[in-house]
Amino acid sequence: MNDAHIHLLFTHFPIMGSCFGLLVLGSGIIIDNVTVRKTGYAILLFTAILTIPAFISGEGAEEIKEEIEGVSHHLIHEHEENGEIALWMSEVMGILAAVAFYFDHIGHPRRKAFSIVMLIFTLATFGVMTRTGNSGGKISHPEIVPETKVSE
Repeated sequence: MNDAHIHLLFTHFPIMGSCFGLLVLGSGIIIDNVTVRKTGYAILLFTAILTIPAFISGEGAEEIKEEIEGVSHHLIHEHEENGEIALWMSEVMGILAAVAFYFDHIGHPRRKAFSIVMLIFTLATFGVMTRTGNSGGKISHPEIVPETKVSE
């Protein structure tokens, strides 16, 4: 297994983890259930951890893809830039999730307000993760690039 394989394996976790964590956290807020909210925070913290190998393996994947004729260096650069933003947002999300988990655990008076802030930040992080995944998909899937004409 090379770095490109590892990158493809790990890149799905940050996208799906942030989506699933967002849904669980949102459910916990709606039904006002501490256990469900804590589960959402745990998912988001785990997602932040798994974002690190996804990002790190990207450098090796880039080296492999750049050697393939016809691969757009512009698309690789765009994906790398998006990946850096996604990494930092994910890590902040993970830290916020740990703080929110602690707030719920100790019954902090502002835990519910913090959970809503956490939900909004997670939604933004999921959006960035989705944009990053889409920009990566364009590197190997030219059919999703609007300018590309698919032969009939």
